[in-house]
Amino acid sequence: MTFPYSATALGVSLEALNINVKRGKEESHTNAGWKTGRTFSRKVLGKENQVKKFLGFIAIVAMIALSSSAASAAPTCATIQGGTITDTAGNPLSVGFDQYGYNYQAHLFVGTYDSSDRSLDGTYWGSTGDYVDDGLIMKWSDAWLANRDCDLNGKLDRGSAAPYGTSQGWLTNQNEGDYDSDGDGTQDAHYTYFSKIVWVGPGGDLWGEYTIIQEVLNDPSAGFHGLQLKVGAPGFGLNDHWTTS
Repeated sequence: MTFPYSATALGVSLEALNINVKRGKEESHTNAGWKTGRTFSRKVLGKENQVKKFLGFIAIVAMIALSSSAASAAPTCATIQGGTITDTAGNPLSVGFDQYGYNYQAHLFVGTYDSSDRSLDGTYWGSTGDYVDDGLIMKWSDAWLANRDCDLNGKLDRGSAAPYGTSQGWLTNQNEGDYDSDGDGTQDAHYTYFSKIVWVGPGGDLWGEYTIIQEVLNDPSAGFHGLQLKVGAPGFGLNDHWTTS
């Protein structure tokens, strides 16, 4: 089993972080060419049929391009309630859950891979597979993606202070779904996955500025049970503890 991490765009427009889990032959998938090369490999017994499973780092969180500018902070911040903050399609954000499952005011997403790219078309960023309808829950800190616009560029702020533009703080992903483990056409296997990601600044081992501090995978059919990775102190820590530069 391999976990290659990939992202579409970090910084100006943080769109998606994801994990691809492939059973059998190791391969990797990337969005827009981003690839870290960090992998966890484990051989899984069974038939040669490969089952693609995307467990997510969709670190989207709003991900689809709620880009932030590098302008200086303004004295008064715009809010979602004010109706001036939009997504990249120009649609005003609203309080509460939208049709895709995002609640930007509460720093929460509850939906599927299909809806996480803010396009209900039965695909995940144009890709198809049995993972598309898998459940996904994301939670994030204010520094990862705020619910306000303090540089008044019409987008939610990323970062703890101006100039806004890079997601900081922390993000969690929780995934759950079924898949065909033996190629007989039935969804006979079930998995759950949880991860914690924190911003560490330049020098991080994930996309140059982030690191994964915990992964929990339960997939009995593949032989995975519980905690797979844990580093650092309990909880999410503070940036002055995690910063590597």
